[in-house]
Amino acid sequence: MGIDGFIIENPIDIAYFTSLKLSRGRLLISKRAVVLFVDGRYTIQAKKGSPFPVKKLGNDELGAVLKSWVGTKYFGFDTGLSIAAHQSFKSIFTKHKKKLKGFDQPTLKVRAVKDSKELVALKKSAGLLWKGFEHIRKKLKEGVSEIEISREFEFYVKKLGAEALSFEPIVAFGENSALPHYHSGARKLKKGDVVLLDIGVVLNGYASDMTRIVFFGKVSKQIEELYQVVKSAHKAALQKCMAGEVVANLDKAARKAMGKEEKHFVHALGHGIGLNVHEYPRISSELRKVKLEEGMVITIEPGLYLPGIGGIRYEDMIVITKTGYRNFFKETRP
Repeated sequence: MGIDGFIIENPIDIAYFTSLKLSRGRLLISKRAVVLFVDGRYTIQAKKGSPFPVKKLGNDELGAVLKSWVGTKYFGFDTGLSIAAHQSFKSIFTKHKKKLKGFDQPTLKVRAVKDSKELVALKKSAGLLWKGFEHIRKKLKEGVSEIEISREFEFYVKKLGAEALSFEPIVAFGENSALPHYHSGARKLKKGDVVLLDIGVVLNGYASDMTRIVFFGKVSKQIEELYQVVKSAHKAALQKCMAGEVVANLDKAARKAMGKEEKHFVHALGHGIGLNVHEYPRISSELRKVKLEEGMVITIEPGLYLPGIGGIRYEDMIVITKTGYRNFFKETRP
């Protein structure tokens, strides 16, 4: 990166590098050493669990470390910092004759490739999500509302140990399934509805994400055909999933499989997932130079949406291997 060190304030990044969950802190990294700065709330916890030396969170303490690091001149920072935090850093670093260089979410590229412990955590998160899916699928009865199913999912997975939901569940019946980022409402389930369930949980800090379609009774021929097109696009993208493949080619394969229906595809094909539900890389045709790497965990979620009629989205979470991929979920039929 052409720098001697880096300063991190994002709590999720700090958790990634230290395994400590802090609402506030700083991690100063250089080739020679790493120092964690925390306030009084976390001093005992950090000194007990941090793999790095711990110091008090404060500008004077940060300045003292910078002054002692002779020969380290150029430091990187995440441009996602607030303006106030950046100005504070700039003042401290300039005082000690250090220069700052901004990078756009640099840690996400490091976090994109998961180690064996992370893959175990993601598998467990996906396993809990699957249990939640099977539970709410059984609760789909005529007259039940979207919000009731959404709340039932949250209650059930938290009862089984989920720390949180990856996002607000998307439970969409009938015509509401045509809205990709729909908020579950009072719409009640009736025969002939298509049901879209986009759900996720957080377990041991790691997120999971999955979308499935359920046909509640006999749906229209148009919806059945749309489902088959989406599954074909999903399969085409998965066939491209292996280490070394260019990310853009996954999106191109899915769109080609959609044929004339591709005009109804209005979002990215997928995304990385880990400590956050949306991480690097975004699975899009825009990423022409980015390649999949062994250990990356991504989602594949093609979707087609017909306003006023209904929509279909099918999403899996997979880990990239040298020769292909492993799916965290089983295939389901509507």
